[in-house]
Amino acid sequence: MAILGDIRKRTGLLIVVIGVAMLAFVAGDLFSDESVVKRLFTGDPNEVGNINGVSISVGEYLNAQNNMRSNPNLSQNQISQQIWSGLVAQKLIGAHTEKAGLEVSDDQVWAFMARQYGMGSAEELKIQIGQLKGQAEQGVPNAGQTYQNFLMMFEEARPNLLNQQYMEMVNMAIVTTNFEAAQQQISNIQSANIDYAFASYEDLEKKFKVEVTDSEIIAYMKKFPKYYEAEASVDLSYVYFPGKASEADEAAVKNSLSQLLTQSIVVDEVNGITDTIAAFGAATNDSIYVNKYSERPFNAQFISKKELEQFKGQLPEDYYEFLTTASVGQVGGPFKTGDAYQLVKLSKTKEIADSINSSHILISYAGTSTAQNNPSITRNRDEARALADSIKNMANAGNFKTLVATYSEDLGSKAKDGNIGYTSRTSQNLAPEYLQFLNENSTGTIGVTESQFGFHIIKIDGVKNQMGYQFANIIKEVKASQNTSDANFTNARNFAQEVQGKSLNDFANAAQKAGYNYNTVDNVERYHVQALVDPSTGFGNDRDNDILKWAFSKDTKVGSTNLFSTVNEDQIIVYVAAKSPKGLAPVKAVRSEIEPILIQEKLLQTINSEMSTPSIDTFVSKFGAAKSNSAITFGATTLAGKGPQPKVAGATFGLKNGQTSKAIAGTDGIYVINLKSMSEKPEVKDASFLVDQLTQQKQQEIMQGLIPSMIMSADVKDNRMKILDRQQM
Repeated sequence: MAILGDIRKRTGLLIVVIGVAMLAFVAGDLFSDESVVKRLFTGDPNEVGNINGVSISVGEYLNAQNNMRSNPNLSQNQISQQIWSGLVAQKLIGAHTEKAGLEVSDDQVWAFMARQYGMGSAEELKIQIGQLKGQAEQGVPNAGQTYQNFLMMFEEARPNLLNQQYMEMVNMAIVTTNFEAAQQQISNIQSANIDYAFASYEDLEKKFKVEVTDSEIIAYMKKFPKYYEAEASVDLSYVYFPGKASEADEAAVKNSLSQLLTQSIVVDEVNGITDTIAAFGAATNDSIYVNKYSERPFNAQFISKKELEQFKGQLPEDYYEFLTTASVGQVGGPFKTGDAYQLVKLSKTKEIADSINSSHILISYAGTSTAQNNPSITRNRDEARALADSIKNMANAGNFKTLVATYSEDLGSKAKDGNIGYTSRTSQNLAPEYLQFLNENSTGTIGVTESQFGFHIIKIDGVKNQMGYQFANIIKEVKASQNTSDANFTNARNFAQEVQGKSLNDFANAAQKAGYNYNTVDNVERYHVQALVDPSTGFGNDRDNDILKWAFSKDTKVGSTNLFSTVNEDQIIVYVAAKSPKGLAPVKAVRSEIEPILIQEKLLQTINSEMSTPSIDTFVSKFGAAKSNSAITFGATTLAGKGPQPKVAGATFGLKNGQTSKAIAGTDGIYVINLKSMSEKPEVKDASFLVDQLTQQKQQEIMQGLIPSMIMSADVKDNRMKILDRQQM
């Protein structure tokens, strides 16, 4: 009871304690990833982007990433940008098609897909896909993947068809009237003769020494904020240490090959074993010898001298000379080819096929590329194999043409009794399986092989031979040794420690003093698609995405440095020189674009203010301009010797005869013009022949600029850096 009484006395404290506990409980919920409050301040954690209020979810983005065709030539950032651009365009077009009331039915998609496969109707395709699905369920090789590919293509077709419908609707709204065509015809014909004076921007800049301040560039950008809006960016400086082989590494590889030119004895003192290694030239089994001492397996292929000629420009001169003059058993090298050294031995010679003449009977089945264009082919793979085997068993030289006429589903060769003519043994125009059969069999052979087209019953009709040469190659790549890689990493780590916390100048000076590879890259956005390090340097940097993820992290401040190691054991030390938030582009990023515009404006203003009365002679005497004359049309806008000058043309046709213009900013300098004469406007009775041409020009211009203009006018929120980078950290 005493305790209970004590609690009653401390009710206020109890309420506070309970309140704190409840607040902690509620706060935990409020600031969880799913809380409404956190979403209010930090955004939806499941939303990677938002286009005019339409969400791009993380799942949608990752699904698009999974479905994207793999391309080893694209970096991770290039893939990210392709996916992002595609989704943004898809959302924008989707919103516009919805407003326009456009829809795509399943029947339209089936009809579209049928046309892609060259079929006459959607029903034919449905039958084929039904059979393909059945084969996939039965476990027929490749059928499952083919069926899944079709389903993915089917789903991708719907937004593409919507896009196509919308574009067609936009195109239908683009028209050229007969009046516009007539005006264009007048512009093409009517001409004017002018005298003019011209001074180049380059000469005028030297005369007036015009400068443009950062504030003037900012003021100009503010006039066009959408055009000069930029994502957050960073300026990076970096030093890279290529993990390339040293001269000692290269000498070691060359020496190890040279030792194989003579017999040597190797003593294993630990195990008490003495081994005699025969010279490469004395080896009795070249394939075993090569597989034991080479980094690449023995290649048993025979090659003709005609085929060797194709590689002449790619091989060292002494290497090519050896290949074409060596005798059997002779060894040459070591030869350096690319990043490797190799010993080469002419192992054998024999006659090989130069070209092979063959005929075939094709038996296809549902799901092959042949069946896609021939709906009458409905048999399955097992049925096709059984039929092909039965035809092969009854086939001989005497009845082959008859069997072709009865069974073959290759309509092209069927008209020639199945014959496809002479084919090079290295042809790229035949199915690989077919070509392999030709290269492995002799004249008169009849056999069966399978390709993407179905089963082929092949008869070899004839072979033209030539001399073939088999070379045994012992190849060793020149790579950085472990000692070289360790030394390279040590140098990079020591430099990274030396510059930690230093200024940008100290970072640059330390790198240049040591003779290291120093460079900079400015105005880099998070999903920068170009390589940070120029690939021509030979530095293979696969860490761009990691570098940018680190650089854009809120925990990475200006002046931070970090060491990154690539898969090739190259090292790169990156220094964050500057970080710019999203908004107007940094001045230095746009100065090269805006500065010439402002300089031209200032020059124009200066010249017009100093020429109270427009005069060609005054322009010449005061500003060093040169006089000339030309004819010009409003439609072409080309000034003789000066190229297109639209502003000059526009000003010319706004003058009266004898009138002189103010200074005009042309494409290459300042002009002052005097209109000497202008021809009468031609009377155009019918310019309808221009209507289609002008309409097509307009359509092309609008199609090229439609989606970029949609994006520029849209409210695009890119949360990839905030959402995806956080999930991947």
